[in-house]
Amino acid sequence: MSKRLLQMLAVLLSFVLIVASCGGDDDSSGVSSSEESSAPAEEGAPEEEEAPEEEEAPEEEEAPEEEEAPAEERTASDVGITKDTIKIGVIVSDLEGLRDTGYPLPAALSTDHLSERFTKYFDEWNAAGGINGRMVEGVQITWNPLDNSTMEQSCTEAVLDEQVFMAINASGFSQAFIPCFTEDNDTTFFYGEVASQAMIDAAPDRLFSLNPPSEIAGEAGAQLIVDQGLIPAGSKVGILDSVNPPIAAAGESAATILEEAGYTTTTITVNTLSGDNAAANAEGSAAVAQFTAEGVDHVFVILPFIYATGFWGEVGKLQPSWDRTILDSASSNCTPFGASRTNPAAEGAICVTSYDSYASPDGGVGDDDEFEAQCRQEWIDHFPIFEGKSDKGAPSGEVGLETADGELLYSDYAPGECTMQYLIKDALENAGVNPTRDSFAAAMKELSGPQAFRSNGEGSFGPDKNYFSTQMQAVVFTLASSSTPKGADGTFNGCPAPVRCWVPATGQWFKIEN
Repeated sequence: MSKRLLQMLAVLLSFVLIVASCGGDDDSSGVSSSEESSAPAEEGAPEEEEAPEEEEAPEEEEAPEEEEAPAEERTASDVGITKDTIKIGVIVSDLEGLRDTGYPLPAALSTDHLSERFTKYFDEWNAAGGINGRMVEGVQITWNPLDNSTMEQSCTEAVLDEQVFMAINASGFSQAFIPCFTEDNDTTFFYGEVASQAMIDAAPDRLFSLNPPSEIAGEAGAQLIVDQGLIPAGSKVGILDSVNPPIAAAGESAATILEEAGYTTTTITVNTLSGDNAAANAEGSAAVAQFTAEGVDHVFVILPFIYATGFWGEVGKLQPSWDRTILDSASSNCTPFGASRTNPAAEGAICVTSYDSYASPDGGVGDDDEFEAQCRQEWIDHFPIFEGKSDKGAPSGEVGLETADGELLYSDYAPGECTMQYLIKDALENAGVNPTRDSFAAAMKELSGPQAFRSNGEGSFGPDKNYFSTQMQAVVFTLASSSTPKGADGTFNGCPAPVRCWVPATGQWFKIEN
């Protein structure tokens, strides 16, 4: 072989050896056994294990419901409130002494009857489970309307002996003795009539009333007389006032309005706090001649009607030429009951009041609204003595008032008590599981709603308004008697029943500016 060929073979052999040493072939030939033993044979790549099935996450457990906070347990939270009871003092006049003097009171109008106007509702609340589980205990506490000292005694009995949570009175209780409850003994007093703004301000969380304060009554009464020109310009106006501060406040407010309008005023003050009814009426009687001597053209009468009988009796005798206005700042002056007990000599007198009137200035008798109808039915249910009847305008407590044509009329219902008890119930329910006098006051100030026979059917308290009425109107004292025949319009000379009454002067109501 040629040298060149040998060289080519050598190169080829070297290439083969290089390829074999690189292991590029799957065949094991050319690989020494020692190499095989020193390096384990490459195992085939294991099959990729299937990923284990993802275990289903355990169902998310529902979060345990938050346990309701345990209900607040009832405790003895204030004076007059135990774990199981709320004690309310029902302050009413002992009418027997007044009846013994010959004062004309219907037979069914008794002290117990006055108290039951509230306690019958308490019985219903208790039968339905009470107020937030507490039973309401009504405690009857009386005073003698002919002895003012007994009013202070009734305060002592209520707040010291009985330790009531609150006291309530719908009518008759003298404003002069309310501070004994509210200021001296920090006890809530809910009044169905007229308190003074000064009293409210002195105990803003303890005194509430249905009617506007006496200061507002005085201002509104005088302003209406002025605005309607019912007193000739430059006239002299007499004011028959009382030493009782709230009543006196009405007189002072009226005098201010009149004097600012260019009138002159003169005031005669009657001592209605002496406890001597006869003496007070004698003072009122003497005032008629005094006013005449001073040349007055008009007189504002602000006395409670039980102290004004002497005045009106003398007016009837002397027939003075001056006109008169009754201000709604004293007990029941401008109510149907007050009218029925006022001397006919007051005929034509005007009263500016928050009280309603069933009569219309154009004749006819108005209908109850829904709330009034409810109150009337509750009255019928509570007092079977009235034989299932309640006649508009029939004096409170009247049983079988006979009309000229032989019809028998029975007592009108008690709208003030009805309104008050619903407000009390709502405020107590909203005052918390364990009410206090402060929480009750806060709840009262939030209330608004219907009002029976007052304020054109509406009412509201407020943060700075502790009286419920929101409107007033002017009414005129009108004569009727049991012998007055019923007219074609369904009234007795304008009155819904054959007794003296108040008839709206215009039928218009005006908002009270607070």
